Amino acid sequence: MPGSATAGEGKEATVVFLPDKRSFNPYQTRLAEALSRQGFRLVVKDHPPLLGAFVRQQWLHSRGVIVHLHWLNGLTDKAVYAHSGLRFLTWYLLMAADLAIFRLRGGRLFWTVHNLISHECPNPSREKRMRRLVARFADGLHFHSRSAIACAETAYATALQSKAIVAAHASYPEDYPPDPARASAVAAEIGIGVGDFTFLFFGTIRRYKGLDTLVEAFRQRPGSHHRLLIAGAPIPGVSTEWLLDAASRDPRIRLRIGYVSDADVSALFALADVLVAPYSATLTSGVVSLGLTFGSPMVLPEAARVYDLPGEAGAEYFAPGLLPEALARIEARDLEGMRAHNSSLGRTLTWEAMAKTIAKSYRKAGRNR
Repeated sequence: MPGSATAGEGKEATVVFLPDKRSFNPYQTRLAEALSRQGFRLVVKDHPPLLGAFVRQQWLHSRGVIVHLHWLNGLTDKAVYAHSGLRFLTWYLLMAADLAIFRLRGGRLFWTVHNLISHECPNPSREKRMRRLVARFADGLHFHSRSAIACAETAYATALQSKAIVAAHASYPEDYPPDPARASAVAAEIGIGVGDFTFLFFGTIRRYKGLDTLVEAFRQRPGSHHRLLIAGAPIPGVSTEWLLDAASRDPRIRLRIGYVSDADVSALFALADVLVAPYSATLTSGVVSLGLTFGSPMVLPEAARVYDLPGEAGAEYFAPGLLPEALARIEARDLEGMRAHNSSLGRTLTWEAMAKTIAKSYRKAGRNR
């Protein structure tokens, strides 16, 4: 749904989600719908230019507008990518002034901290300075788990607990309903049989996700019945030639490189015995939320304990360098019990529950102002 959209006219303040990532996944769409049912009017749009980005929302809506930031890249890129320290400082001060005026005029600022830093960031120290700036002016910082708060405090070297809002990432049952016929067709198309044991890597292919480590670990697994299904599209600039080469050398590796349609998401998860998300750097994960949607047993790195779920009952965790052992261990576990646990957990993670917690914080900030 490109462009700007509104929902839920009138009782509460207007909430502006920045930036618009609805074409990327249903997260903002579902959260906006749930918040509209709490009485807020929702607008979803892309970041305006850095200069005056926040005060501009007050001109367009009202002084009491709520700006809810999601991903910061696009808003802070001019500062982070500046060619000199002086240019960085200039953009930093301009954004600080914009935020200060926005808050003085009655604006409320919230930020969902989806990651500790932008992936493939060229200058982490600059980005962390920009993130500390946003955190200082924010009324609330939304985290998907309690453990993520301490992780962010360490990364940003600043106290965040007093502003933290914890509302778990909801699952997606409405967006990806089961489709057994499509699952059978996809299985035939990519060569996965009834007796195969399939590990699934799902999502955008990018460097931090540890896919090279997974491919190497999988190649150490004996057994012609094993399959590694890799489904997703690379970000610009990331080559998949090495994956094609790996698949040519190990015919058990199955590739679905490219955009995955909504209709195929549930089909791919239906084919998987286990979801593997071996991310080397992580704070929250939409793919793990998808795994809970479908009740998938998971293999996750120790770093993924920051999600606070699914826990030992639903995942096999591994320390750095020990992914091959984790792939072996999970085959010996009670996979049906893991599926039941993760399915039950996924059903509790609703957009309504998430929206109620965030809406409560919006209202509290309004009373405090």
